[in-house]
Amino acid sequence: MLKKLALLLMITWPAWAWANTGSIFVYNKSQDDIVTANNHTQLRSIASITKVMTAMVYLDYHQYLNTKIRLQTPVRSNLPRQDYSRRDLLAAMLVRSDNAAAETLAADYPGGREAFIRAMNAKARTLKMSSTQFVDPSGLNSGNQSTAGDLVEMMLAAARYPLIREASTARQASFETYHGQKIRTIELPNTNRPLLLEFDSIIVSKTGWTTPAGWCVGMVVEKDRQVYVVVVLGSRTKQERFDTAKRLMINHIPDRQIEELNLDWQF
Repeated sequence: MLKKLALLLMITWPAWAWANTGSIFVYNKSQDDIVTANNHTQLRSIASITKVMTAMVYLDYHQYLNTKIRLQTPVRSNLPRQDYSRRDLLAAMLVRSDNAAAETLAADYPGGREAFIRAMNAKARTLKMSSTQFVDPSGLNSGNQSTAGDLVEMMLAAARYPLIREASTARQASFETYHGQKIRTIELPNTNRPLLLEFDSIIVSKTGWTTPAGWCVGMVVEKDRQVYVVVVLGSRTKQERFDTAKRLMINHIPDRQIEELNLDWQF
């Protein structure tokens, strides 16, 4: 009886009740419809969701992704300091949220890190993210702030980049590292792996966490040829973030009949 009651609550309880300390937003792009929202205009630190903007700005300029550059480690990294292709650094940043990879890519931009951050903010203005500002490429700085509503625009823009779609939803990424004459492969699992394993409809994914930001996630979902954006900001724990996102997916992204679909959206 208790199990049945718990299942009923999970299905029927309003979304805001699961995330009343944070912000949530579910938007149906295909129907131009706000499906559910709470605190979606509240300004918050966004942690590593920042890296979605970092990837877009970098890809807007750099097309030669097989070129190798040296990993810079002003912050902690999941990888040893050596040369990696730009493509590998983008993967490390999007799959495992590697902060040193983000800093290395920013430093590789024409004009260096400061010019890169200016480009991030210019891109935000282009996307009409009027409440958003960036002060670093990784999201470690709490000054990287936005709203759930603004992040919808960023996530939809990111869905237009094939590399971001592919890398951000990879269950894991592999990297060859060198120790003297030996080659060792490092496997880095995706920070959003539980949701990616649960839902195969996610086409863009990025998590984040810092103490000021709480636990966050932004996703683009394509289901039954409808495109949705799901944003969760400020969850108190990793489990709460997972539970909130899962309930939003189950309750607010239903199966639809093909004849009901709006097919105008194209990536």
